[in-house]
Amino acid sequence: MISAGRGTRLVRSLEKRGFVIIHEVNLGGRGGSVKFLELTEKGYAAIGIQPKPTIGRGASFEHGFWQHYISEELKLIDGARSIIEGKLNEKSIDILLLIGNVKMAIEIAMTDAHEKENIEKDLNGGATKIIIGCKDKQILEGVKKIIETLDGNISKKITVCLVQKVVSEVKNYLEHRRNDG
Repeated sequence: MISAGRGTRLVRSLEKRGFVIIHEVNLGGRGGSVKFLELTEKGYAAIGIQPKPTIGRGASFEHGFWQHYISEELKLIDGARSIIEGKLNEKSIDILLLIGNVKMAIEIAMTDAHEKENIEKDLNGGATKIIIGCKDKQILEGVKKIIETLDGNISKKITVCLVQKVVSEVKNYLEHRRNDG
């Protein structure tokens, strides 16, 4: 067993030598960020195995992390089928959730730069509901401003929340649908 201090020094040494990249992801709640290590090509070569493909579709580590985390949580919902980079009418969606007659598009927003295009793409693809999970409160506010510019009927199909709340928002939506008949 090694001490926390020695472990930190070892990880920093691996990072300095180019074997790993350290990613910090805020999981919400108390305690701040969690650190994840990603092997670099040099790191894979040092241990003699082939590099793994990146998670997501060329997106950041954090974006891919949330895609995988949320998708796995959604698979626990009875009857749900969760697909990372799923397609609706050839339109790619960060996470496509199919459950009953619901075709839910879940977008992970690391910035608000392309969210209007994502919303239009998801609606044109046939999504019945869109949930946008935002990295932080600043991005959440930016996405809300974008949604305010949309037609009222469209904005009713969209829920915006922090990325840590996506799974609970999906469950709330499904519960309301079930209760409304």
